[in-house]
Amino acid sequence: MEPAADLLSRPPEEGARLIALSYLDQAAAAFPRLQDASDTEALHDFRVGLRRLRSCLRSYGPYLEESLPKKLRRRLRDLARSTGPGRDTEVQIEWLRGRSRHLSSYRRAGLAWILARLEERMREANEDMAKRLPREFPKVEKNLRERLSTYRTEVHLAAGTHASPTLAEVTAGILREQASELEAHLARVESPEDETEAHEARISAKRLRYLLEPFTGELPGAAPLVKRIKGLLDLLGELHDAHVLETELAGALQIASAERVRRLLDISLSGAPDEALLRAERRRVLESGLLALAKLNRARRNRLFDDLESDWLEGRAEGFLREVEGVFPPDPSTPAPESVPRRSPSPIPS
Repeated sequence: MEPAADLLSRPPEEGARLIALSYLDQAAAAFPRLQDASDTEALHDFRVGLRRLRSCLRSYGPYLEESLPKKLRRRLRDLARSTGPGRDTEVQIEWLRGRSRHLSSYRRAGLAWILARLEERMREANEDMAKRLPREFPKVEKNLRERLSTYRTEVHLAAGTHASPTLAEVTAGILREQASELEAHLARVESPEDETEAHEARISAKRLRYLLEPFTGELPGAAPLVKRIKGLLDLLGELHDAHVLETELAGALQIASAERVRRLLDISLSGAPDEALLRAERRRVLESGLLALAKLNRARRNRLFDDLESDWLEGRAEGFLREVEGVFPPDPSTPAPESVPRRSPSPIPS
């Protein structure tokens, strides 16, 4: 289901659950599609649903933590992580295949070698995922749905007490914190080598996007802000892929070199070394192809950093992030509570 249209005025305990349930519905709708090998978007949609759900549970943690035990949160986290290796490897394979036309025939042996390794890794990861998801997701979904669909609240009628905050007021505070976190991470990205901070900025931007998306129908100006965050995420996502592939290629070079030296040694130390085989093995140098791929990937990394720098770094994100912080109408008269009150049964209306 989609989040309710009047989320902003609802109590945060209720609104957060409605948003979380809508994300759980997205994952549940994509889950049976995973059995269809021709549905190339099923895994992506399933992963996005789980990511949005986990981000929602994190953002509204004080209003949800009493309903969701740590064990259930860990099961959801582990389930989401199990979908990552296969998909991430697939992304690397797609980029590498696209480099074939940039390599000479001599260097394509290195490309074929690393593609074979990655394809085997992807196959194993997908097999593990295919075994795990049908066994675990239905149980996790059922447990989450039961716990998110009901909550307890306590209403104080004594004179002089503050009115309970709305979801809009609570979300506005969370949004400001998330925008500040993203700004801090972007400020620490100073060169293409700042892989950790760039990745942290990507995580913060995802959380900011998922926090805003449920309100695009109610908040004027929210939709274009989400669109621009998506642009930042595309840039940071590809930069992350380039960082990961650089590490992958460095390791592959070491393995390929060690394997070649071992084969040469084995042939040379055999009783009657085959000179033709030795010559063929010396010509079979995978490293040149892997080095060429590493150079192409490094060029990609530097180009992406230049784009990131020109649009988002050195304070260029400040104006946009102030827009994000101001998207919710301010209401300072109703501060968000420091702790979640004790609750009594109250079902969530649809």
